[in-house]
Amino acid sequence: MVQHLKEALRREMLKKRDSLSKEAAATLADEVAGALFKTERFTEAKRIAFYITKGSEVDTRMMIFRAMQAGKEVLIPVTDHKITFYRFSSFSDLKPGKYGILEPQTREIPGGEPDIVIVPGVVFGLCMHRLGYGKGYYDKYLSSSPAYRMGICYDFQVVDKLPVHENDERMDEIITDKRVIRL
Repeated sequence: MVQHLKEALRREMLKKRDSLSKEAAATLADEVAGALFKTERFTEAKRIAFYITKGSEVDTRMMIFRAMQAGKEVLIPVTDHKITFYRFSSFSDLKPGKYGILEPQTREIPGGEPDIVIVPGVVFGLCMHRLGYGKGYYDKYLSSSPAYRMGICYDFQVVDKLPVHENDERMDEIITDKRVIRL
């Protein structure tokens, strides 16, 4: 039953997210980035793991660029049977990996574990849980990571209630184009 609810919610939210114009998505992503860069956690972090945008997700390219300009070590995931983060060097080093998501070709080990993981999601709940694409890669990674978890999304992707499974990991913070939600 929970799985059916999750799938229906995913379909509905992906349809809504996919319907955004490029201009609207860019404007909203700028607002998400502005809010992210103002958080104390982000300001203090030395090592930040970002996802590389796929499809209609909040675009992280400018965030990655700005984080590097601010002297942060940026990490990008490679997904095989699990997520492993590697140091980001340049966008030209990225090539499609599993699921067609861009991954670093140069597998340079970072200087340590991320202080913050920027987590993608299809739907986020005020309960601080999220629905991804249903493969569980981020939940598995986060279950053993001490990193601070920051979900980023468009505000319409946040719902009051979310069906949750025992393996679903919570976010510490959710940042949207309109608000910052904390535990």
